[in-house]
Amino acid sequence: MELEIRRVQKTGASTMTVSLPKDWIVSNSIKPGTPVVVKVLPDGTISIDPKMQRDKEEMRKVIMVDDEETKEHLTRKLIGAYLAGYNIIEVRAKSRLDLELKHAVKEISRMVIGPEVIEETSNTIILHDLSDPVELPQQKCVRRMHLIVNSMHKDAIIALREGDEALAKDVIDRDTDVDRLYWMAVKQYNMILKDRKLSEKIGVDIFEGMSLMLVARGIERIGDHAEKIANNALMMAKASGTLANLDDIVKLSAQAIKVLDSAMEAFFLKDIRSANSIIDLGDQLVQQCQDLNVTSRMPANMSTVVRTSVVDSITRTAMYAMDIAEIAINGAMRLDD
Repeated sequence: MELEIRRVQKTGASTMTVSLPKDWIVSNSIKPGTPVVVKVLPDGTISIDPKMQRDKEEMRKVIMVDDEETKEHLTRKLIGAYLAGYNIIEVRAKSRLDLELKHAVKEISRMVIGPEVIEETSNTIILHDLSDPVELPQQKCVRRMHLIVNSMHKDAIIALREGDEALAKDVIDRDTDVDRLYWMAVKQYNMILKDRKLSEKIGVDIFEGMSLMLVARGIERIGDHAEKIANNALMMAKASGTLANLDDIVKLSAQAIKVLDSAMEAFFLKDIRSANSIIDLGDQLVQQCQDLNVTSRMPANMSTVVRTSVVDSITRTAMYAMDIAEIAINGAMRLDD
């Protein structure tokens, strides 16, 4: 839409009016006496909503596929459409839809929260996103991600120490739950940008929405490193059982999780002092991890490689937790004194 400049007119002793664009009036069926919702927004602008009660709008995305479409390429498009906030996603082919591509569409229901297949023909398959942002808002997604990742990291270390193959596999499986919640948090941020009313319903403005999305990204990365530790534990369990002399690694792991837990608490409490202390502790922990890797260098073998990889994952966990503490500070600085 083109930018229009309209002058304010005085129509009474203390009343001022401004005319509304004709195209907007026609498209929204506005007539004399039609009620509209007027709201002053935090940035000083005024929102005029022609609908007193806005129903959930249907946003449809049609994805056309051809004979050269691969399963991986289609999956990326589906995730992109999901994150953009489309609640109806239709995958269509000119002729018969390849069976592998149909499987890719159906797998999305496992990868993300909400979409379910509601219609399927020989050349079309339709997903309908049934999730409700009000029932599972960003804050709940992020808190749930934190709890899952916390347990993943702890269990991955136990699996490494005890050579527990079943527990290692369970940790790896839980990473899918973290990814599903992460995609949901990202999608909700994109929806908040489009719909201010949704922002009001879930009690999150665009600034906090971005902070929550960034925190979710950090937690998702920490989950990836918990999965990496579990994969190392699984490899050791299949090969020789357990690693020897894990006391230092266990101690550093516990400290990294403590930094993460404290960073999350500082984020939700908007506690700048605590966040700064967490970053300082994180710096010390990262240095301890680096020192451990230097002092434990031995001739290259599986145990050495696994030990180095695990310490690196603990280091990354602490660093992502420090990033969350920085986000906490940035969010707290936006608050009024």
